[in-house]
Amino acid sequence: MRVSTAQIFSQGVDAMLERQRELTQTELQLASGKRILHPADDPSAAARILDLDEASQRLAQYQRNADMAQARLDQEESALFGIEDLLQRVRELAVQGNSDTLSAADRQSVAAELWEHMDGFVQLANSRDANGEYIFGGYQSLTEPVSVVDINTGQFDYGVATGQRKLKIGDNREVAIGDPASIFKDFAASAGGTTDLGNVIWSLATSLEAGNADPNALTDIDSALDQVLETHAKVGARMNAIADQQEANASVDLAVSDVRSTLEDLNYAEAVSRFNQQLTALQAAQQAFIKVQDLNLFNFLR
Repeated sequence: MRVSTAQIFSQGVDAMLERQRELTQTELQLASGKRILHPADDPSAAARILDLDEASQRLAQYQRNADMAQARLDQEESALFGIEDLLQRVRELAVQGNSDTLSAADRQSVAAELWEHMDGFVQLANSRDANGEYIFGGYQSLTEPVSVVDINTGQFDYGVATGQRKLKIGDNREVAIGDPASIFKDFAASAGGTTDLGNVIWSLATSLEAGNADPNALTDIDSALDQVLETHAKVGARMNAIADQQEANASVDLAVSDVRSTLEDLNYAEAVSRFNQQLTALQAAQQAFIKVQDLNLFNFLR
């Protein structure tokens, strides 16, 4: 078999280039701290890393949703606290206004404060969040949920404020981020049928303004307060659920990061050892090439 000088030179150069490529690959791994620089380095692990990246991004979105839901419920809770305090004061005024010791003029003074509290209820029920959306707006978050239709009859409108908007905070978990203004209506009235929170305050204020007691007021106020407190308790339960899910998401994300690190991160001790071996191999290939290039016919003819 005839071996030409060109072929020998080509084989030597190819060997050195291959050793140089291997050495460069290891240098890049050491510089980046990553075992896999290209999908071809480990196709199976690279595919798995893509799945883990997607899972990590999904968990990050869940955490953002949870933070948003928590902030929204914090604002709802503040509004509910305000309404509860308002109802407690209305109840105190109802007890005071129904006292037999009060004159008609005294009851009219109490009624004046009650009208202010009725306006205060409407303002709290129309509270907005940081984005300018109505907290108790339900699905129609840009439409004012509560309004006085007729001050002379005590008719309030809670019209389109229905439904609960929800956010996904886990693979299998959604949480309501608010309650509609309908929570302030349709509870049993002591006189029969149903009533709403605004009308309860209006009825008491109207009676006292006319100098009369309102024997149904305390029962209706307590019913309204119970409904608000029940909603408040549900809000608290949702906030606890969000906190639990955030912890669960963080635990899963940590596990995902650990698996990703196992697949992708470089074993520095092994890489440094391999680098030294490859450097030695490259130097050997270079020395061999120097020796081989002297093996030609002209060296024997000198």
